[in-house]
Amino acid sequence: MYKLISNITYFPRIILDRLLFFLFVKNDYSLLNVFTNKDCLIVGNGPSLNKTDLDRIKMPSIGMNKINLIFDKTVWRPDLIVCVNGLVINQNKDFFNSTNITLILPVKALYLGVKRRPNIIFVKVSNSLHFTKNINKGIGIGSTVTYTCLQIAAFSEVKSVNIVGVDHSFKLKPKDENKEHNIEVLVGNDVNHFDPNYFKNQLWGLPDLDGSEKAYILAKNYFDSIKIQVTDYTIQGKLQVFPKDSINKIYK
Repeated sequence: MYKLISNITYFPRIILDRLLFFLFVKNDYSLLNVFTNKDCLIVGNGPSLNKTDLDRIKMPSIGMNKINLIFDKTVWRPDLIVCVNGLVINQNKDFFNSTNITLILPVKALYLGVKRRPNIIFVKVSNSLHFTKNINKGIGIGSTVTYTCLQIAAFSEVKSVNIVGVDHSFKLKPKDENKEHNIEVLVGNDVNHFDPNYFKNQLWGLPDLDGSEKAYILAKNYFDSIKIQVTDYTIQGKLQVFPKDSINKIYK
């Protein structure tokens, strides 16, 4: 039912988002200059993050969604947090309304309870798979927020992209009982993220690994075309799109 309602309201929401963007959004894109010509770290939310010593990686970094749940375990903090999923925005809006960390959120966050503040960049989003560096004009979210982060890295003209915590592996119910993008309540502890409370007893969208891989391939093609290296340092990660290397290579 949630998915049906979402599909019916998709185009009216796109129109509303564009109107809100035109009337109320004044973004300070200079907040992203911290990444320009720097080695950039993109931090996923997989269980492998519990084995990753983020404090030893000295790069400007992009976190995503509920990365703040790891803050009690590390002194590391991301320079930017990206969230484009409405469910996650609604679940994590108290943090988004209180943090001074730079945020990138979709315009719909405004009517999901997130207040306008100088540290927030609001963007227009779509379900497009098109890879763009022009995030100031709109951004495609594909099937994973990591794809959005890669486009932000491109916009910021980074020196290199380095990935951790993108396990690209999920433990789900038997295959014939679930479908990509379905919205379900995750009953019990969350074993698919670094924190068991991440989606515990909350709604979440089932992952689409095939769709994510298609998006990652587009991202890789773009960065290859401009000769920017993307390396996946995820510990025991299953993603095979980007070249892999040992996490020890980026510990300082």
